[in-house]
Amino acid sequence: MACAVAVDSPVRPPRDGINVKLFITSYSDEFYAERDMLRKDVLPDLRAWCEKRKLNLLENFIKWGGRHPDQRDVTELEKMQTSIENSYYSDIMPLFINITSESLGWVPMWGEYADEVIEDYLEANGLLVEDLELLKSAYRDDNKNSLFLFRNDSFVEKVPESEKSCFVRRTSASQKICGPDNKIQQKFPSYRILEYECEYKGLDHKRHPLLKFADELKHRIGDFLQQRVRCEYCGEESSLGPQHPDRTALSEHRNFLYHKSSSVQGREALVTRIEEYIVQEDKDVPMLLLGGSGCGKSSVICCAASSVLAKLEQGLLPVPGGGEKKWNVFYHFVGAIPGSTSLECMLKRLLRELELAKNCNMPKELDSASMMCCSMLSNPNTKPVVIFIDALNQFTEENAARVISWLPRKLAPHVRCVLTMINDTAVHQALTARETKPMEVVISPLDLDSRKSIVAEMLNRYGKQLTEEQMTKLLSKTSSDNPLWLSVACEEIRRLDEDSHIDSKIAELPEGLLSILDSLLAQLEGEEGGDLLVATLCLLEASASGLLESELRTLLADESVLRPPSPYEEKEEKEAQEKESKQKKREVLSERKWLWIFSRLQPYLRPYGESKEGRLDFHHRAVSKAVRKRHFTTEAIGDNEKGEQTTWWHQLLAEFFQHHDNLERRAEEWPHQLLCLGDHFHLAAALSQWSVFDRLYHEEYSSQLLSYWRKVGPIDEMIEMYSSALSHFEEDDSVNEEAVSLRFEKVCRVVIQAGKHYEALELLKTAMKIEEKELGARPHRMVELYALMAEIYDEKLKLNDFVSPCQLPDLRKTIYYGRKSISIRKSLPGNYHRFKLAMSLMKLAFNMESWEACGGGPELTGPAALVEGNKYIDRALKIFLELNDMGHYAEALMTKGVLAPRGSMEQLKLYNNAMELCMQMYGEYHILTSRLYINIGIVYEDNNDYRKAYSYFKRWARVSEEILGPEHPKTQRAKGVLRESRYRRIAQDLGEWDAYDDTDDNNDDNADGDEVEDQENADLEHNYDDVVNVVNIQMLTSQDEAQLGALWGDNNESNQVAAARGDDSASQDSDDQTEVIMNGFVEERLAGEEDDPSTCEENTDTENLYDDNFEDYDEHYILNSTSGPVFEEFSTEEFGLNLDDDFENDFELNELASLILEDCDNRFAPDSTEEDNDRN
Repeated sequence: MACAVAVDSPVRPPRDGINVKLFITSYSDEFYAERDMLRKDVLPDLRAWCEKRKLNLLENFIKWGGRHPDQRDVTELEKMQTSIENSYYSDIMPLFINITSESLGWVPMWGEYADEVIEDYLEANGLLVEDLELLKSAYRDDNKNSLFLFRNDSFVEKVPESEKSCFVRRTSASQKICGPDNKIQQKFPSYRILEYECEYKGLDHKRHPLLKFADELKHRIGDFLQQRVRCEYCGEESSLGPQHPDRTALSEHRNFLYHKSSSVQGREALVTRIEEYIVQEDKDVPMLLLGGSGCGKSSVICCAASSVLAKLEQGLLPVPGGGEKKWNVFYHFVGAIPGSTSLECMLKRLLRELELAKNCNMPKELDSASMMCCSMLSNPNTKPVVIFIDALNQFTEENAARVISWLPRKLAPHVRCVLTMINDTAVHQALTARETKPMEVVISPLDLDSRKSIVAEMLNRYGKQLTEEQMTKLLSKTSSDNPLWLSVACEEIRRLDEDSHIDSKIAELPEGLLSILDSLLAQLEGEEGGDLLVATLCLLEASASGLLESELRTLLADESVLRPPSPYEEKEEKEAQEKESKQKKREVLSERKWLWIFSRLQPYLRPYGESKEGRLDFHHRAVSKAVRKRHFTTEAIGDNEKGEQTTWWHQLLAEFFQHHDNLERRAEEWPHQLLCLGDHFHLAAALSQWSVFDRLYHEEYSSQLLSYWRKVGPIDEMIEMYSSALSHFEEDDSVNEEAVSLRFEKVCRVVIQAGKHYEALELLKTAMKIEEKELGARPHRMVELYALMAEIYDEKLKLNDFVSPCQLPDLRKTIYYGRKSISIRKSLPGNYHRFKLAMSLMKLAFNMESWEACGGGPELTGPAALVEGNKYIDRALKIFLELNDMGHYAEALMTKGVLAPRGSMEQLKLYNNAMELCMQMYGEYHILTSRLYINIGIVYEDNNDYRKAYSYFKRWARVSEEILGPEHPKTQRAKGVLRESRYRRIAQDLGEWDAYDDTDDNNDDNADGDEVEDQENADLEHNYDDVVNVVNIQMLTSQDEAQLGALWGDNNESNQVAAARGDDSASQDSDDQTEVIMNGFVEERLAGEEDDPSTCEENTDTENLYDDNFEDYDEHYILNSTSGPVFEEFSTEEFGLNLDDDFENDFELNELASLILEDCDNRFAPDSTEEDNDRN
């Protein structure tokens, strides 16, 4: 129950008659049993499942190779190859099950190996050239719908000799291809590989092997195929399969929880207090569990989480005021599993488990994820949730304010957060510095009875016990009230050979947690084999997040390099020894030695997962601190040796992982070790290797990859390195054009994520040329490339601080590629493409408004652009309504308001209804809310109701400060508006200008004050109105409309006439001389100042934030399937929304696209056309 109960979202049913093509490839003279298992146990269930969704499953069994290739008919192979290629050129990738084994391994493709090696493989396994061409399509690494079944052939050893001929055996040809490595594991992610074992049951009458397979294998194959069909054919979100990182993390966190909570003594009162915090009403702040290192914070929070989960299963712990609602529980233990110290990963897992975000709208990076979590955890409509996070202060983020930025100052009524941390750390101080103070609970020392119970329980496991006198001496130690100190002490006592030594051992135990751990490390060093023990601890400390048992055994196998060089050793001798060691074939530490190491260190280590092969790390961070203090700091080793000592272990790991066979582990550890060494040159080279790049790359935001590059140096260096790598990749004869195109696109996306749009443009043009000239302009690829091109030009536009006709060239291309993307996207099935289509339409609608603001062009006038923009936004509204995506529907309503006549009743009505929806979906603290506040404020400002405008600008500043932070530029801009003389006077009249100084008071002597330049006070504080809530907003908006209607009069009509003829002058206010640039963009001019036609019109702090926030925050809005009743409260017709138009009855987007860029190359818009287009 660690995640929320899934709620089925409405999914658009697929069209009748859609065929789902499934291709099953396997070696002809092998895998008869696997094919039979699929026919009988997997495909019937899958076919019935598809029929319920009006899908037709078409399976095709493809046999390749064989002992008699000359007897095979290649006609069927050619037909199958044509069918596969046709599928690839359509909009949906085909499904594949590729069956192979250890003996066959990877099938080599032309260009991957020397021709003679491939020819030997073809001859040894009876492959035809047609086989190889077909498998090239089946083994594509970019097809997420392909699954590899990889059979373990160890069972063949038990097969009778007379029957072994029925199985393919490893040959010298396959050995040349695979060697000792699994090439499939190196090329494909783990979730697309199923390694399986089987049991031999003899031969049938046709001498076909009979094998028995585990039921789990059949279920996993069926689950994978159903998941891919849901995603590709039904438009559903990809579910979190068993191999998804979130599922793996959840499982490992659960194991940690139950392990830590299994034996907790004396903490019943704390657990009860946490449960009371959960069920009591009006608990809108987090609970902090505070204490020093080793005091038992992790045990307490694990025990509390375990107790809460158990009581929820029994129907206890009701939600206060929640009726039939039930608590959802999320838990995260920082440092407990690999990757758990990443705040960004934790927040995204929280959003997914609580169904607050899906893949299509998942935040791209940490800041946007923090804002989304802050918004949702403060939203009264958020489902009940209890969040347990252990060791909040151990996240890798250095900035404490950033670590807690996801945590709102006021939690929603049904949100509870229980957090542990060391007291007086930066994170703790940042939380207590807030105006709303958290609830603090200090973990008290263990009482005497609890300490006795812990000692007795630990020693009884090994048949030992203390006398009453010995127990008294041990517990009289000051540090014995610390659970970790007591555990270490008991471990030292139980290892004594003679009970007569117990008294002296107790007397020797030092006070202080780090002191007793340091004493332990000194003892380990002195033992026989101490070098192995110390090396194990140091390697774990130097690793990024623990090491696998197999990695440790390989690293420890060469005992000659288990310690850093001493200054007394001959340098040449040591270097020669290292060189000789590297030239040796890597061996593995013996099982006997490893078991000794593990048994000696087991109390201080924690394996991840339940298998022996799991990753190992320290049981507690205090052990890590002790190892670092003794072996990695100048305090222990002196300044002269610090350099070599601290880099030794990182250098050893860097060299080891540079050549590691597991590419996932290589990408995880190698760059980290180089960063620790400060070796930026080799770090840049490592990040430029495609095997590392592919595993650190993420389509939305490659956080870790970009983080490494920022440590290397300027982003320009990254672009230079990747440009060089792409040139070599493109020149490689063994690489096909499709791989080159994909590689250019991926690098382009990373460059965009780094904010380098001009450089990204050139990369994308190359990918587009290859796709169109060499690969046939496949729809499923072109739609993404066109959308990406539109995004780049749109980002270029956002670099401008003002709107002017000089932006028409880039705006023209943005519209062109946006339309091209839409024209393809509208024909693609599935909710994913429908969502993307609606987003593109909404962006294009705003581009049309910008086109009108720039004065239009000969191909499309300004008023005509507004008409087209309204058509686009109406279609987007219709799609969002069908998807039940109320968050984006609210944003689309706001966009329609942007397109409405400025300052009109229609514009205010659209903004207010968008605000009403936004409040219900997200609550007040959301980026969309802040944008609506400023837009509504501008409407009132346009109509000279400055007090109303002030109230909304004040809310805008308060919400911006909450979700973005006080130092964020947009927060500063909001506060800057409030410092304008007009709003400063209003604040003074209302008694809200508390921190106003004498210098500013002198400005009141000015006659009008509006034209005087404001003097900013860095220490200025604002008292914001904190009583705004959903009810108030609903009441306020209806009152606002009534009051504003009286203000408009004939002004509304004149504004509409001015908008129709593209003349902004009619909407100017002569008294305040405010010039309208575009919807939401205004500029205050000084009295008597004349316009300069040679300069662009610059917007002020009161601009509409829509255009420069759209792409940054579009991932914050949620596909919420439970908000249907929201739309019953108002009618779309009331706002003139034309939601019944169909795409089929609309104009041809391709024709308009060609019209808007008729002089440009259809493949891409070259920059050379900008000057000519601008002159037009």
